Amino acid sequence: MPESPTAETSASEQLSYRLRKWLLQHATSTVGADQHQRIAEDDWDILIILDACRLDTCRDAVDWPVQEVTTPASCTPDWLAAARDRNLFADKTVLTANPQYKKFEFEADSLEHFWQSHWDERRQTVLPEPVLDRVTEHVSGDGPPVIAHLQQPHWPYVARIEDNWELAYPDLGPWTDGDEEIAGMQVAMARGKIDVERAYNAYRASVRSIWRTLLPAIESWVADGHSVVVTADHGEVFGRLTEATMYEHPCKVGIRPLTAVPWVEFGPSQPESVDNGTVKDRLEALGYAE
Repeated sequence: MPESPTAETSASEQLSYRLRKWLLQHATSTVGADQHQRIAEDDWDILIILDACRLDTCRDAVDWPVQEVTTPASCTPDWLAAARDRNLFADKTVLTANPQYKKFEFEADSLEHFWQSHWDERRQTVLPEPVLDRVTEHVSGDGPPVIAHLQQPHWPYVARIEDNWELAYPDLGPWTDGDEEIAGMQVAMARGKIDVERAYNAYRASVRSIWRTLLPAIESWVADGHSVVVTADHGEVFGRLTEATMYEHPCKVGIRPLTAVPWVEFGPSQPESVDNGTVKDRLEALGYAE
């Protein structure tokens, strides 16, 4: 259950913000979420999980059909708990850049923690290339389907400049001003320590950059005959009225900007079987009747 708005753990948040969040946690839900059912039932070889990828921003970044699915959670820990309860990772190879996985036990075929081996101290994140390279290694064999949970476009928002990743919001950290009560980005945004429009523009750059990095890998996988799905664990919000004036991705807040996430499918084209009757029908449709 969501904690009381006066709980000690919320001391770093302004009471008005905490109260709004508490009300939303009790008034909203993710009932009817279909994402995990599709993950369980659809046919795919590679599943890419983007972290905190909004549906609308994804559609702006990708020149490809982007479907909408509803995630069962508005933050990664709850998403992982739902995945565990559904045994979603059973008989899968799981590669993760997200440290939240350390809190859970999954019945996966194998689980590799890239946040342990590939943490980038300067950028304070795990860059996607090592994870994607490992996906390629796995699918080149006869192993199980692969799930790769990337860290982008989650904060700190990083963007590609040519072949280099840089912080798109470069003054990461100074917004704390030495205030120990500012425990993270959500609190910093709510307290006005972060320029929200700058943060949103940096976020958009991060979404575009992760897709720019993903697409060549997807093209290679599809060329090798693999089917690929890209989705997200939850969205991201920036305090707008349409986002219930929430920030980042608070847990258990079932508003659409957090729970409506992309579902993008890529697969090898299958040659259509055309019999003589089909050929005759199409010739007649073009005016070539005998």
